[in-house]
This record gives sequence, structure tokens and C-alpha cells, in this order.
Amino acid sequence: MIAPEEIDLVVFEIAGARFAADLGQVSRIDIAEPTESVGHPLGAPHVGSRALVFSPGRGLERRLSVDKVFGVSRVPVTSLRRMPPAVHAAPFSIGAWLDGDATILLVDLLSMVPATP
Repeated sequence: MIAPEEIDLVVFEIAGARFAADLGQVSRIDIAEPTESVGHPLGAPHVGSRALVFSPGRGLERRLSVDKVFGVSRVPVTSLRRMPPAVHAAPFSIGAWLDGDATILLVDLLSMVPATP
């Protein structure tokens, strides 16, 4: 029997809502600093004491301030769902993880950074 393919997700919270991002996009988890932030695309954090640090390329680093980091969860891809096109969600909202009774929004951190020429 072949084991289902899995993905590692960083699970975090902003303003009481849970989100997850592919661990492969996160360089590190750090303290929140105002420099090189992507702003508050998922809502303004209540505390904002942590940040997910990621690189959109060209040696740049960006930070997403979060209230809490729950850790990394290894998730079977069969429990992930793509965002339906009719939802008209933000470009960084790529799907959902069905974690038991909870639905956790999956986000693409790189899509939170505007493209530069």
C-alpha cells in the first residue's frame, strides 16, 4: 500500500482566525518588526508578536506579522481543497485544509508581495 503524499504546513493565527502556509515558503519564524512587512492582508493582528519571514526573490525578505504560531503539521494532500474560482477570493487564498471539523485557509505567502518590474 502506498502512503498518501503529504505536505508540511505552518499553522498560525491572526485576529482569531487560523491560517496555514507551505513550510517551503517560510525562511524562519521571528519576532515581529515593522521592516519589510507585507502589511495586513489577512487582517490586523491583535498582538502581532511573531512574524513569518519569507523571500519573494532577488535576495529580499518580507515579513507577515501574526499573533501566534501553532507549529508545523504534516498533512495528507487528500485533505486539501483548492479555492473554487467562483469564490473570487484574494490571489493569495489558494484553498483550504479540512482539519477534522475545522477549515483552515491556505495562503500563498509569495502572492502577498506585489510584482515589481
